[in-house]
Amino acid sequence: MKTINLYLLLLTIILAGCDGFLDESSQDQIRPNKAEHLASLVLNECTLSHPYFYGASHMTDDISENMLTPTSKKRNYKTIYTWKNEIELDDYGAQIGTNVAWGNLYRSIAILNDVLISCEDIHDDEKELAFVKGEAYFLRALAYFDLVNLYGLPYDPEKAKEQLGVAIRLDHGVEQFYSRNSLEECYNLIERDLSIGKTELEKSGLEKSLWHPSVNACNLLMSRVKLFRQEWQAAADYADSVTSKVGMTKLLDSMKFVDQSNSEIIYSFVYDRRVLSIENMENTGFVVSENLLSCYDQDNDIRFRSFFVMRGDSRQKYYYPRKFESYFTSLGGFNMRVAEAWLNKAEACVRLGDINGARLAVKRVVDHRYRHPANVVIPFDDEELLQFIFDERRREFCFESHFRWYDLRRMGEEYRPEIKHVFTYVNDDEVREGQESYRLLKNDPNYVLPIPLQERENNPLIINNDRLEKLPE
Repeated sequence: MKTINLYLLLLTIILAGCDGFLDESSQDQIRPNKAEHLASLVLNECTLSHPYFYGASHMTDDISENMLTPTSKKRNYKTIYTWKNEIELDDYGAQIGTNVAWGNLYRSIAILNDVLISCEDIHDDEKELAFVKGEAYFLRALAYFDLVNLYGLPYDPEKAKEQLGVAIRLDHGVEQFYSRNSLEECYNLIERDLSIGKTELEKSGLEKSLWHPSVNACNLLMSRVKLFRQEWQAAADYADSVTSKVGMTKLLDSMKFVDQSNSEIIYSFVYDRRVLSIENMENTGFVVSENLLSCYDQDNDIRFRSFFVMRGDSRQKYYYPRKFESYFTSLGGFNMRVAEAWLNKAEACVRLGDINGARLAVKRVVDHRYRHPANVVIPFDDEELLQFIFDERRREFCFESHFRWYDLRRMGEEYRPEIKHVFTYVNDDEVREGQESYRLLKNDPNYVLPIPLQERENNPLIINNDRLEKLPE
């Protein structure tokens, strides 16, 4: 894990050209001298380019391969798509850059740590400074939430104090050796950062664009955290704090849904949307799975036409996601919106035994996503209702951030499907040479990513996750 020196990074971003941006206090030390400089750094380095694991959807049942695409185009995704033990080593043992989320997330955390430390020496605009602090705490919580849900086991209240999470770093030191903290410690830090972030944002009294977090964003992320920790009442309460202030918007077949004008959107991030763009998916040979498409009522569910588009030729036609195109979003590729709060509330209510409350909560989503909501049957049985809610989460948030992968990890085996992925070998002349099948079991240990190879090589104290070597069936 390498840290970033904030003051060197400041020299590389575009804002360095702004008048008065840097204040030279000595020949070899350059420091930011205004809160707005830190705010610009956070926006550019930690929001617009918020790091994520770009192969998360490829590990789920939402994506399948295009069997006609040459192997040379889809090879770099194979290790992720087939849940290989060492996802950084291809079939020939060559190292490929598929496990970069760890380093990228810690880079973001290092920047945010430096920003929070730098805030102590700046006093020019107290409101802006409070907002910067709030934003930095929120983003650090989000980064650690991603880290612990990619590289740690799913949270189990009875085991979290013993299970390994990730390494907690709250400074900008350069120590080479460090160990992993427990899941409990990681989740406690996430909640603490969210609480402080919310307080600082409230203190600032400022409201900014959807590229910046808000009190509602803090409450929504806290609802998600509580859901993952199985603290059902708290998850419902935080969801209520969002739904009481933010309304939903009826989705239409043709609309730019993720837009500054849509009051349902609470927070948007990741400006570079190329990884899951139609063009990139076509070029790399992956498509929307039939399994996901069959999850929609294609006539009644407005999301089907809004979220997907069919492409192909006379040989084969496939569907691709449209969420990352300008057709659908003028903001980021990933976003937080009030639909999640209603679905968090619905799930929490089922877990608490409040079936009526759960049905009312999920109905708010149904009412705004279906042409004829009255035709949608919302179950009364608790197990069927919980499955319906998981399916609604899948339909609503497919391909966004790590939603489906995280939900698959945390749902019980009675709800978690077994996933089968087929990989077809095709030469560059588009001649099929063979085919392999791989399977992710319901209780599979490969639901947690391996610690990156370089991290293990550089730091003997880091403990890797136990995973299985996947062999073709």
